Amino acid sequence: MKFNVRTHVQYPFVALAMLALSACQAVDYGLPKGGNSANPTFVEKTLAVKTGPAAGQVMGTGQTRVALLLPVSAPGNGAAIAEQYRNAAELAIATHGEQSMELVIKDTGGTAQGAIARTEEAIREGSAIILGPVFSGSVTSAVSVARPNNRIMIAFSSDSSAASDGVFLMSFLPGQIVERTVSYATGIGLQTYTAILPNGAYGSLVEGQLRKTLAEKGAILNGVTRYDYNNDSVVAAVQEALPAVEQSDAIFIPDGGTAPIAIARVLQSEGVKLRDKRLIGTGQWRSSNLSSPFLQGAIFADMDQTGFEPFKIRYKEKFGTEPSVNAGLGYDAVTLVAEQLATGSPTALSRHNLEKPSGFHGTTGLFRFMADGGTQRGLSVYQVQEGQVIVVDPAKLYFDTFTANR
Repeated sequence: MKFNVRTHVQYPFVALAMLALSACQAVDYGLPKGGNSANPTFVEKTLAVKTGPAAGQVMGTGQTRVALLLPVSAPGNGAAIAEQYRNAAELAIATHGEQSMELVIKDTGGTAQGAIARTEEAIREGSAIILGPVFSGSVTSAVSVARPNNRIMIAFSSDSSAASDGVFLMSFLPGQIVERTVSYATGIGLQTYTAILPNGAYGSLVEGQLRKTLAEKGAILNGVTRYDYNNDSVVAAVQEALPAVEQSDAIFIPDGGTAPIAIARVLQSEGVKLRDKRLIGTGQWRSSNLSSPFLQGAIFADMDQTGFEPFKIRYKEKFGTEPSVNAGLGYDAVTLVAEQLATGSPTALSRHNLEKPSGFHGTTGLFRFMADGGTQRGLSVYQVQEGQVIVVDPAKLYFDTFTANR
């Protein structure tokens, strides 16, 4: 596919695969005012006791039962996502031993009704904690059963509004990645910005977080333009942005795939001197061709890769395929529960223990659960240099800083 700009130069632009978001909303990702203590209305209880055999695929023979709710039979890509979580759970059980827990995988079918039914089933069977579901609607439906029965949930939705009292989200929240990227960018002196964003929920979410972070840092947003996934729309969005770009230090392009290169090409064809600007993005840029000369020097925040790379090797050796970040999140959730249970404490899975300020270190990096159900993560900031991504601000230093300031 090609598009023509008014200079009659042609550039390829392939439609991008959007990040799957379910009604995402921009929220405050700052440290909570008044600390990280659990809501006192949530009753802390000792570990539930298993009641008879469990319905579903069972992994492990441990004393404590744990339910993992997945969209095993869901249409579309739901089943493929479920397989990655299931595989990761199997790897985690193998790592920590068959006696670490009895993990029961339950099929929600990817629906709210299925999530409610499987949560009710898990509670009847004595599951001590609920891992999952994956989709936002399933999470908010399942909690209507889990909360009255004092069951904590560690879910996988990337919709920040699904988090709540006793419902933690393991996922990477896009707004937090934007906040990390922009905070670093302002810290190195980039004070004026133009954003070129996709239409849709993702574009709205990142715009909201961008505006919030820039306001907090005293920086300026000169302009925002939006595009649909077709060539003419992209060219029009870039041309509309030109006056703002000329007055900006940085150009924010959060989309991945072919978007950063295509947008940069049009900017250059329109006379923008990219060497005088700084492109900034998000972790979605890992799906882009980072060897492109247009992207050299650009910065973006993403997951700390230190623990994920060894995990990818182990996963591929066992299952023959490359894992996605979803697999890493599933592995970390099961590992977290196994390590808590290994303490032998009857309150191992209490909110007090799960919300410890120092957090946890998993294959997907450093993270800690907050009292409102959100998750703060130690994200690294990377710079593209000679086709490689180089860490310019490590996750651990960032994580330690906001932990110390709590």
